[in-house]
Amino acid sequence: LGFVTRAGVAETIRTPGYPMLLAAMGAHVGPVILLQHFLNAAIAAGAFLGVRRIGGSRLAAFAAGLFVALDTPTIHYANKILSETLFTGVLLLVFLALLSLAGSGDQLKGTVYGESPAERSDWMWRMLLAGLGTGALVLIRPVAIAAFAVFAIWMILCRVPFRWVLLFVLTALLIPAGWAMRNQRRTGVLTVSSIGGTNLLLFRAAGAIVLEQSGSDFRADLLRVQSQLLAEAEAEIEDSLGIPDAEELPHAVLSRDLSRIAFRTIREHPRGFLLLTLRGLAITLFHSRSEAMENISRLPPGLERFAVRFWTIGMVLLALAGVISLWMAHRRLEAMLIVMTIGYFLVISAGAESESRFRVPVVPMEAMAAGAGMEMLVLLAQGRGTAPRP
Repeated sequence: LGFVTRAGVAETIRTPGYPMLLAAMGAHVGPVILLQHFLNAAIAAGAFLGVRRIGGSRLAAFAAGLFVALDTPTIHYANKILSETLFTGVLLLVFLALLSLAGSGDQLKGTVYGESPAERSDWMWRMLLAGLGTGALVLIRPVAIAAFAVFAIWMILCRVPFRWVLLFVLTALLIPAGWAMRNQRRTGVLTVSSIGGTNLLLFRAAGAIVLEQSGSDFRADLLRVQSQLLAEAEAEIEDSLGIPDAEELPHAVLSRDLSRIAFRTIREHPRGFLLLTLRGLAITLFHSRSEAMENISRLPPGLERFAVRFWTIGMVLLALAGVISLWMAHRRLEAMLIVMTIGYFLVISAGAESESRFRVPVVPMEAMAAGAGMEMLVLLAQGRGTAPRP
């Protein structure tokens, strides 16, 4: 029906990437869940191949695949009609495509590329596929809206020639720009997803205010501040536009004004916003969904929670060790790509709404680094240094 709401207004809150998968499955829950678990298995295999690509041993690669396969949030959210699993699979494909640009020993693959038509064609296809995949990510989850910039910066740091970076950026913008123009034509607002304005106000701005007030009950205080902020924002919008009810506006139009008010509020509470971001990072990185295991685990609840949290924290520490190991082993391009990818998706998702599912898309990259960290520990135990075997 043209992706519209029940009232016939263009749907701008959600993007059509994941709904297209649901439609392909006939909107039946069972096939979608089954497909998502098959995707998880493929993602674990992709982590294995990624570690092998960066010079890790079979032990490191197997550890990376195991970290993905046993990650509780990754399993948990594959059981839900949520976009995390599909998004993770596409992001991993883009990541591996970019990873293939790196050669060995801090060098770009084919430093003298372009000497033949075959080499130029190879690079063109790599940029096109990586760009289209990056653009598709935005239509699955709008959180990837600026991922193209992160990947482009990595290419620049890797000294990729400007024409190839430009090709990647233009290709990555093609799909989101097309959807944004569709929304502008239907609503008058150029936006990929109007959910951003609501989230900025209700979770980032409201969360910043709550943390500056240092209340004792974050959730209760957040609900109170959200209600107050939303009422004040709607009253301001109604006065400025001379309308009786802001809720009657198309969401894209309402979201545009909510974003303006939210940014103004965040600027007024910088300390609270910083604290909120740090809190969101900690929750996203270390929340383990251990309670999801209680229904199926035969361990006592206390021991089960400890085991899952120990696994989650251990994986983070191993990933840090792995990044250091890759850097020392002259795999700086790969280490930078892992850190920049994880950093972008964790920071952009860090807010009052943070939870473990926002970590799921970067679990494969975290697992690759953790596999390298595991290998470093083994090599140290054997007295053989820290560098991964070529």
